Amino acid sequence: MNEEDYMEQLKIAGDFHGEICGGVTVGTKMAMYGLELMGMELNQKHKNLMVFLENERCTADAIQAVTKCSMGKRSLKQMYYGKFAVTFYNMDTGEAIRITDADANKKSSCKEDIPDMIERFKTTPPEDLFNVQKVKIKELDESQIPGNPHKTEVCSVCGEKVTDNHHVIKDGKVMCKACAEGGYYEVIDE
Repeated sequence: MNEEDYMEQLKIAGDFHGEICGGVTVGTKMAMYGLELMGMELNQKHKNLMVFLENERCTADAIQAVTKCSMGKRSLKQMYYGKFAVTFYNMDTGEAIRITDADANKKSSCKEDIPDMIERFKTTPPEDLFNVQKVKIKELDESQIPGNPHKTEVCSVCGEKVTDNHHVIKDGKVMCKACAEGGYYEVIDE
């Protein structure tokens, strides 16, 4: 991983995110390191790669931009743990590594501006910035892996399609989670 590659990937991630901030600076290096450890090249789509994000902050956009994994392709999974961590999973080999941001886990951190942070992440070896763990991904069912929808149901209340086992059975009826449990929205009749 060289400095030129970092600056190129930082630009790609910044363009995707809309700006270069601290999270994009960190996420870019995390993504590059993960790909390197998995033996995967930059600027390529890897059909055998799944990425599990543990937060929905700026780092997530950088990791998506650099790895080319996406929620729409179902190769990017959002875990909502609120941690500065990401797992790279090779579906073909079963190999998985989890990378955490060592800086985010320090009790005290220095205040640095974005140019200083970029310089530090550009020049510091990734093994000095991140912790790496080998992990095993729990078995995924077919509804969680990339590809076309594996199952489609129709909600008995609203009539909308629900894919990939995201439905529930309530009182013996197929329902979407919004109808069964309440949604984040409320339909307003005009």
